[in-house]
Amino acid sequence: MTVLLPAVRPPTNETEKRLLDAALTLFAEKGYEAASVREIIEQVGVTRPVLYYYCASKEDLFKRLVHWTHDEAYRELSRIAQETTGCANRLRAIIRGSFAFCAADPRVPRVMFQTAFGPVIPGISEFLSELATQRFAIITQVIQDGLNSGELVSSDSRELALAFCCLMDQHLHILSRMPQPQEQLTPERADWLVTLFLTGVGTGTRAPNTSSPRGHL
Repeated sequence: MTVLLPAVRPPTNETEKRLLDAALTLFAEKGYEAASVREIIEQVGVTRPVLYYYCASKEDLFKRLVHWTHDEAYRELSRIAQETTGCANRLRAIIRGSFAFCAADPRVPRVMFQTAFGPVIPGISEFLSELATQRFAIITQVIQDGLNSGELVSSDSRELALAFCCLMDQHLHILSRMPQPQEQLTPERADWLVTLFLTGVGTGTRAPNTSSPRGHL
């Protein structure tokens, strides 16, 4: 199973990196539609022709930004799914990796969630949906492997994958917006969420090695 984003040219020089970084900050703060090209170029101190040398349009800039920030993370997610053994271990590795990725630069999840859950934007909404489909396919396959091995019990891998993604993504969405998100998006909390997913919170079930996640909401 290999689900990867198409290879995209990385930034070639400092000016291009600064443009992408400025766009990331403004998109995270204001959203895609509210952030203007004028604000981006003013923050970097360049002209429109310089921006359009690197990107054909604002939409192209956003897509390059997403690829720039997500390509390696998606490749790592695919590698984890292929190389880690055991359904519980794979799920822990997926959430741990996602938490670490978002904690490294909280602007990234803020951009993604703000744009994905905002008004439909032609060209952008379809692009984000494609990325989400690729990610969901990886997680669904991990769940399906767990069903095939008997580690999970259910009849629908997609429903379980949706439940898992909701549990993970809602934490990413909320915790990345809190002060000091690095202190919230911890490996301990990631492991706790997997335990919660696998065992639930019913009084008739005792979760093995369960501990409270580190961090304070």
